[in-house]
Amino acid sequence: MTTCEVVAADLSVAIAEQRLQVVFQPQIDLATGRVVALEGLSRWTHHELGPIPPSDFVALAEATGSIHDLGRFSLAECCRYGRMWHDRGEDLGIAVNVSPLQLATDAFFDELERELAYSGIPADDLILEVTEAELLSDPYVMAARLDIVRDWGVTVSIDDFGSGHSSLERAAALRAGELKLDRSLVAEGDLDAIAGVVRTAHRSGMRVVAEGVETAQQFALVREAGCDRAQGYYIARPAPRYELEDWLAAENRSAV
Repeated sequence: MTTCEVVAADLSVAIAEQRLQVVFQPQIDLATGRVVALEGLSRWTHHELGPIPPSDFVALAEATGSIHDLGRFSLAECCRYGRMWHDRGEDLGIAVNVSPLQLATDAFFDELERELAYSGIPADDLILEVTEAELLSDPYVMAARLDIVRDWGVTVSIDDFGSGHSSLERAAALRAGELKLDRSLVAEGDLDAIAGVVRTAHRSGMRVVAEGVETAQQFALVREAGCDRAQGYYIARPAPRYELEDWLAAENRSAV
């Protein structure tokens, strides 16, 4: 077996045995400074190779078909923790990344419905982040599929907007409730370009989240551009639940 095949096999085992970890990165409301959502992000530490970058193991999972098992694991963990925070009185959205390959199957919608019922998380606390890329070749067909989860109250978010594949027309065609600006767009620092995207997104009824905010200057930029929410290392790095909770309490107490 090649190294890639070995790692792919190890990933399948790691998913089956729940050796992966889900960490959470906060999003804040730029108007109030309060933490309003957490994005769940899967992390994998290989027993020999050490931490594997998420972009690498997600691509491997998509290439080998294990993305469906990985997606089920991530969704279950996010729903479980989301319900826990909800029961503690935390008013937080919980975002989970979903591959277009998952959305192409009827099984995903069955799994989502079961997970909402099993975990008891309110549907309107859940945000599905979908990358609007080449795999969504027909956004109108995909919009019809996503209408199912919208009818349940789940928010659909278009992830990585501005990374080279997206257009506002295609994003609007998916009838999403949220648009996430890619870190590359934020890093370019073009106020007029970001503000133009925000205005158009708002006209289509989408809130706008700026991700990859890593400096005070970028934070000020996205707030001036009219973004609704921000996420990135300047605000907080992804962290396990037990490390995050004290930070959440402190941040919300100090929010303006």
